[in-house]
Parts: sequence; C-alpha cells; structure tokens
Amino acid sequence: MRLPVTVVAGLAGRGKTGLIEAWRAKAPQSTALVIDRGDDFKFPRASDGAGEGEAGDPGLERVGGCACCTAGAALGAALRRLLRRGSWAHLLIDLNGGAHPSALIDALRAPPLAAALRLVELVSVIDAERLSERLAGTQRRWLCEQVQSAHRVLVWVPAAMSAAVVEERVGQVLSLVGETGFAPEIEVWREGTPAPAPGVGERWAAGVAVSGGLVLSPSLDQSEDSAPSALLAAMPGVVPRWCWRWRAPPDSVFDRPRLIEAMSAIAHSSLHITAVLRTEREWYRYHAGGWEPDWWRRDSRVLISFAPGELPGASVQLAAFADRLRASQRGT
Repeated sequence: MRLPVTVVAGLAGRGKTGLIEAWRAKAPQSTALVIDRGDDFKFPRASDGAGEGEAGDPGLERVGGCACCTAGAALGAALRRLLRRGSWAHLLIDLNGGAHPSALIDALRAPPLAAALRLVELVSVIDAERLSERLAGTQRRWLCEQVQSAHRVLVWVPAAMSAAVVEERVGQVLSLVGETGFAPEIEVWREGTPAPAPGVGERWAAGVAVSGGLVLSPSLDQSEDSAPSALLAAMPGVVPRWCWRWRAPPDSVFDRPRLIEAMSAIAHSSLHITAVLRTEREWYRYHAGGWEPDWWRRDSRVLISFAPGELPGASVQLAAFADRLRASQRGT
C-alpha cells in the first residue's frame, strides 16, 4: 500500500507553520514530515540526532537542497530513513516558497516515487498580511505557481484583519489564476480559529474519464440576447451560458498528436474552449487556438462555454469530441 502524501507549499509564515504543526498534532495516526530547506522553518536543527531524526523527532527529516529538484533521490532516501525509525500513516512535505510545486507533483506521480507514495493534495498557504508586499516584488512569480498548481489555497489572515480587507486579499489571490486559468479551492483561515482539515484526495475510478456534463451558469458576457427572459429577470445584467465540462484523473496521460487532432476537429467552431491536459512530456493548456505548458496539476479537464441558443447545434459536436478525447488517452 502506498503512503499518502500531502504537500504544503508557500513562503514561510505563521500560517504555514501552524498548519503543519496542527496536522501532525491532531492526526489520528503517526504523521511524518519532510522539509526541503529547513533553515527558514521553526523546527531547530539537531546537533546530534543521528538515527532519531531532526531535533530528536523520529518523524522529521530534511532533504539536501530543494525537494522539487532532487525529489527522486532526496525524497527516496528520506523515506527510507523514516521507515527504519517507525511505521507512518501519512507523510507531509513542507515545500519552501521558492520551490516549484508542479515539478514536485510530477516527480511524485512518476517512477520510482509513484510506487511508494500517493499524492493526496497540494495545499498552498498564503499570508494575507504580507500578500500585497509580495505581489509587488520578485516573489509574485512564486505565488502564481503556488496558486495555479494547488488543489487548495489557504489564505491565512490575522485575527484583527477586517472583512473588507480579507475580501480584497482573496480577490488578489484569484487574480493570480490568470485570465484563462482554472481556479483552485480557496479557503480563508483566520488566526485563532481551528486549522482547516486535511484533504482526503479525489476519489477517481482508475483510468476512467468523467463524461462531459452541461451546466447552466451565469456569465458577464452581455453580447448574447438568447437567454430565457425569466433568467434575465432574476440576474439583471448577467447572461447565462451553457458550460460543458469534461475531466480525467491526473494519472491519465494523453497522446499529444491525437490530442491535437481531437482539438483541431472542434477548434474551428464558435465555441469558447479552455483545457489543460497531461501528456507524457508535459501538462499543456489549450486556449485561443494555441498550446503552452501550464502549472495546473489537479486533473486533466476541458471547459467549453456557449450561449443557450447554440445548444442544439453543439450537442453532436460535443459528443464526438468526448469520444476523441477518450481515444486520445494512452492505453485506450
């Protein structure tokens, strides 16, 4: 059985430290912790803790250098040391703020680590108190990747921060997703309240893609006039659009040439298409007719939106497109 792993990313701060401490303290079973660069973490280095873990804690290990760059060797060695000292039900990895979360996720899902470890989620912790300062500096790029590659973002806010400022900070976090991005779950955690519960991971049927589904959702696009009058009356100034959503598990790998062919077959239409899909080489985003590498790692997904009046003509296209997507998956 593979050991469940939760990665906690983010720049050093009280929220990140408090979250890791709370999760280890409240875990029903023993939880080990790996820190990729421990000098900026509150746990002190042990002077002579050989064989007992850092600072005499048998469940604490540091890896030499950045875990995202040395994951295969460093994490493997740390895991072997941990297993010699005990039996662990869960592994936490503290990923420093300058690391690349997407690279670590890729390493955890690839041999040899994938045989021993199972990624549950990547949580990015953002300190709302220092967010504006960091967005204005060189750390902005780090924050962008931490948000865009996360399953969940925890925005830690001081106890005295007003609701209006908290709302502003959450808006700043959402802005990091980018115009064409898929937003992760965002949760506000106020100082002095219990730590958010750890995630349990998504429950996917192995190798099975999720069928496309239609959801009617509001849009700020006011160029369409085909929306039902009752909906328009309920949402003044907001036009509903159909959204077609298709997802596949993160371990599904798509054949890139077949994927490009599938996307080309529908790209000429008037439908608005955004997608992030995993190929053997990289995760790629499709938007506005082009492909580029992306930090999203939660799952492979496609989002297509169109006006209600376009539904009759789009249904056949979408069904054929879903078939092509499934045929593009490796092993199908």
